[in-house]
Formats: sequence, C-alpha cells, structure tokens
Amino acid sequence: MVHWISAVVLVYAFISNGETTHAMRNPVAMRGEVRLGLVVGLMFLIRFIWVQSRRSGGGRWVGSSVRMPWSIIGRITDLGIYLGVAASVVSGLLIAYLRPGAELIHEGRGFTTSSAALNATIDAHAFVSDALEWLCAFHVAYALWHWLTKRTQWGRIVEGWLERATSNAGRMGSSYLRGTKLHL
Repeated sequence: MVHWISAVVLVYAFISNGETTHAMRNPVAMRGEVRLGLVVGLMFLIRFIWVQSRRSGGGRWVGSSVRMPWSIIGRITDLGIYLGVAASVVSGLLIAYLRPGAELIHEGRGFTTSSAALNATIDAHAFVSDALEWLCAFHVAYALWHWLTKRTQWGRIVEGWLERATSNAGRMGSSYLRGTKLHL
C-alpha cells in the first residue's frame, strides 16, 4: 500500500510541477510546490524505513517471516529512485529559498534569473527530475517484465523454453569439449 501511495504522490508531483503551476512567478504556487515536495519526501522516507524493517518482507507484500531476494537491477533502480527523490526535494527547497531575492529575466520561450546560484539550482532540479522520471519508467517496465516472466503462464512457458535451450546448449558444449560428435 505504501508503494502505491508513494507512486501516486510522485506521479502527481511530476504532473503538477513548478513549470505547470508557474511557481517562479506566483508565491502561492511556490508554497504549494514546497508542500508537495515535503509530502513526496515524507512518503518516500516512510517507504524507505518500512522497506528496511523486518516486518515488510523487503518491501513486498509477503509474510513477515519471508525475506524475498531482490535482483541487483531492482536494488539499483530503487536506490536511484530514493536518491532522486531526495535530491529533487532538496533542490526544490533550495529553489524556494533562493527565489525571493532574484529577478526573472524573460528569454524567448523561457526565463532565467539574476541569481547564478538559483539558475544552477533550477538546472540541477530539472536534470534530477528528468532522470527520476526515466528511472520510474524503467522501474515500471522492469516490474511488468518481471511479472510477465515469473508470474504468468506465458512467463512459465518462456522460462521453460529458456531452461531447455540453456540445457541443450550446455549439453552441446560439453559434448564438443569431450571431443564426441553431437547426434541430433
């Protein structure tokens, strides 16, 4: 449940971002962005603590006595998402802190500010947010792939094909190494 709540909150934050709310021009929208960032950060902090607890079964909905192993790809992706959320929240709070003293300078379709520190923070925040979106998309794609290959009949069929293919390849390789001819 914590996983899905944090996912919904993060998707909402991706949709309702400072660009769409014009937070740089509107102090009320900036306060709303700060609140949203704090909620996202709090949700992911709760999720991180929950996943680390023994009762969660490693973050999966299993009994408390079952600890399911994580794949290395899953661990790296999850850690990247946690770090991305933390960096996004920190950079967003820094933007809100630096914004009041800076003047907006309109440039073509966008803007820059009179503060070099604020410009660098905005660029870092945009980069981290984009990377976080890609990580989340990869997380969803990997979860769907894993679900399809491990939890469905189709996945068990494919897994059987792969096991037979690797078994046959192993037999062919061992026959070749022993110097015997392979009879098909």
